[in-house]
Amino acid sequence: MGLLDIFFGGKKEASQAPGESPAASQEQINMACAALLLEVAEADYVDDPCETRAIIKALETELNLRHSEVQALLVKAQAETAGATDLFPYTHLLNQRLDHNQKCAILTAMWRVAFADGNLDKYEEHLIRRVYTLLHLDHADFIAAKQAARPPQS
Repeated sequence: MGLLDIFFGGKKEASQAPGESPAASQEQINMACAALLLEVAEADYVDDPCETRAIIKALETELNLRHSEVQALLVKAQAETAGATDLFPYTHLLNQRLDHNQKCAILTAMWRVAFADGNLDKYEEHLIRRVYTLLHLDHADFIAAKQAARPPQS
C-alpha cells in the first residue's frame, strides 16, 4: 500500500532508497509519523488518554493500520523517542519520501493530537511550529492544518 493510499486513497508508492524494500520504506515512514505524534502528546508533560486515543485513531485511519499493528508501532516508537533529542531524523526521512500534501496531512494529524485534550499547550504548538519548518512547509500550510484539525466551536 502506497503512502497516497495511506493519506488520500491514491495509488502512488512512497519513494524509497535504492535497494530498499517497499515494506522497510513504509515501516520507516510509519515509525517517523508515530514518533512525531508521540512527541506532540508528550510536549505538555501530561499523559492524557484523549491524546493517546487521537494518536491511535490517526495511525489507524491515516496509515491504514490494524489496531494490533498500531499497538506494536507505538511500543517501538515510544522506545525510539524516549532518548530522542532531535526531530531531524524523522522530518528528514519524511522530506525524502513524501510530497507536499502528505506532509500537510501529517501536520494536521499532529494538530488533532494537540487539540485532543481540549487544551492547546504552548509547548505542543511550539513543537508543531518546529516540525512545519523542518518539513519545509509554508506558514499558510501551518494555519490550514491547524484550522482543519481544530474542533468545532460549541
